[in-house]
Amino acid sequence: MTTGPRLENHDLSVILLTGGTSRRMGTDKASVRFGSGTLLDFVLGQVPAGLHTVVVGPNSGQPVHFVREDPPGSGPVAAVNAGLHCVSTSQVAVAAVDVPLAIPWLLTVGLKPDSSALIPRDAEGRAHPLNALYDVKALRDALQAMGSPAHQSMQSLLAHLTNIEYVQASDTSIGDQLLLDVNTPADLERAATLLRP
Repeated sequence: MTTGPRLENHDLSVILLTGGTSRRMGTDKASVRFGSGTLLDFVLGQVPAGLHTVVVGPNSGQPVHFVREDPPGSGPVAAVNAGLHCVSTSQVAVAAVDVPLAIPWLLTVGLKPDSSALIPRDAEGRAHPLNALYDVKALRDALQAMGSPAHQSMQSLLAHLTNIEYVQASDTSIGDQLLLDVNTPADLERAATLLRP
């Protein structure tokens, strides 16, 4: 695949979504033990120091900017909207805390000048817009066109974006593991196994 040049830190922010319901995990996924800390600690540890990071979800005490969607629990589009209010860069990486291997890839790719988003697809061809890179202006315009973001679907948001670039996860530097989704204790163990030397 072809992407733009790697961005300098001042051109990119991160919005990390942590407010999911975690029904299959049985507890808040951001706070489950992973490595030497929590899953949230692990994901934040992959973000270079100095890169502006906004966590959308309950404040768990890490030294980053926490916000909540309005109202809390009103879905991923509302969460992205809340995080975007805290962003002043030209591009933003949106990532979900339960996909812990996506951040390193998102931080090393850039958008083409005419692209509004770069979104990975899994082996079944499903797009993963909650682990993607966005042009901030295009994303703001799309959110404004939607009206209220509460309880809206990400597919509705994508419908307001043009020139979306898609890439197969298998074609990235990380491969299919890029989109490993930690939904259950078994998924958590699998992710931990992948990270062991």
